[in-house]
Amino acid sequence: MRRPRIRKALAAVAFAVLLLAIMHVTGYERDELTALEAGLRDGAGFVQGGIMQLGYQLREGFQHLFFFGRPAEIEELRQRIRELEGEIATLREYQLQNERLRQLLDYRDNNAGAETLVADVIGRDPGNWFGVVKVNRGANHGVRCDQAVVLPAGLVGRVIAVAPNTADVLLITDPRSGVGAMLQDSRTPGVVRGTLNRSHPLGMFYLTREAEAERGQLVVTSGLGIYPKGIPVGRVVAVQKDAAGLTLTADIEPLVDFTHLEEVLIILNSLPGG
Repeated sequence: MRRPRIRKALAAVAFAVLLLAIMHVTGYERDELTALEAGLRDGAGFVQGGIMQLGYQLREGFQHLFFFGRPAEIEELRQRIRELEGEIATLREYQLQNERLRQLLDYRDNNAGAETLVADVIGRDPGNWFGVVKVNRGANHGVRCDQAVVLPAGLVGRVIAVAPNTADVLLITDPRSGVGAMLQDSRTPGVVRGTLNRSHPLGMFYLTREAEAERGQLVVTSGLGIYPKGIPVGRVVAVQKDAAGLTLTADIEPLVDFTHLEEVLIILNSLPGG
């Protein structure tokens, strides 16, 4: 029983191959075809149409077999997958935000003497990306100029302009900023200012020649000026003498990541006498 079927299948395949070969030979463009060529082309077209129809049926069958549904149902499942991926991304964002806020609250709890206010960063100065940011808290929330702005990692800057519901913060990486600071170990004072060097955005100036300034030393606020004493600022990464050789200058790596500011803490009672 099997051999006749095999012979018939082989004959069908041979016939299809013969048709395709004849099509190839007679496939050049001519205005007129012989009756034999026309018949062969019509027959080949019939065979090709049958093969394509069989292919469509097989593809639909495989989709139904492996995906347990028709194309419309498959597309619906794909759309649902995309929606779930979006929900996962949103939940991840909420998780990261909650972690940041928890760190801010922990800082507030560990510094009970500081009256703080959480603010979201809602904008940056396009012409001075590392100089000024805008936050969503203002005079209506108790914000005033010259209040210190911090993160658990360290000092961010100070408020320089206030509107009813927003405020501008001058970052310590701005060259216009000046922070009274000191080397934590030796208590040697100096002034930290922003620089135009993106590799080392902070510099500590006016250190005495005898200052024990070494790589890795922590720099904190000295309490001289508007900033409360003891807020971490950064770490020394390099030390060099000034042009006259009278003082030392240190390159400081800030502890705050100024490229990813999203929320900050405003210390409402950081004004002198506050």
